[in-house]
Amino acid sequence: MAGGEQWLADYTRRVGDIQRRAQETQEQIKNMRARASSSDGAVTVVLAPGGRLESLTLSPASVQLGHQRLAAAIQQTIQAAHADAAAQTQAALQPLVGESDAMEFLRDQVNTAIAEDPAAPADQEQPPQQPPRRSDSGDSGDDDEDFGGSIMRRL
Repeated sequence: MAGGEQWLADYTRRVGDIQRRAQETQEQIKNMRARASSSDGAVTVVLAPGGRLESLTLSPASVQLGHQRLAAAIQQTIQAAHADAAAQTQAALQPLVGESDAMEFLRDQVNTAIAEDPAAPADQEQPPQQPPRRSDSGDSGDDDEDFGGSIMRRL
């Protein structure tokens, strides 16, 4: 029965490896911060996991935009940060789930959410289908939420 024992040992090792990678990916997502700045630098935002606004910085020049343009700049900058969060989440999950139905489902859900976002400008580009990996995952936090929300629980 050496063949059966070897199969079980290999299977147990593979399951443990998958669990380890899943925990690492969860920790990576938990510590991500999404950042974006408006093209003129008037508005900068940082989103914590779960999409919570962690930081909103307005440059001195932002007051010259007027209230309507400033509001639009804030909305567009937050939307860009949400797209950054989606790209980071997809990049973090790619090594774990690969090109699979689960990854395609995640992309579809993220793209649908972005397309339906009332704050998204009509000409907003969708996040890349295969986002580049980011080397800076941001500062760590104590948040228990992750960027994926209910999407992540479906994977």
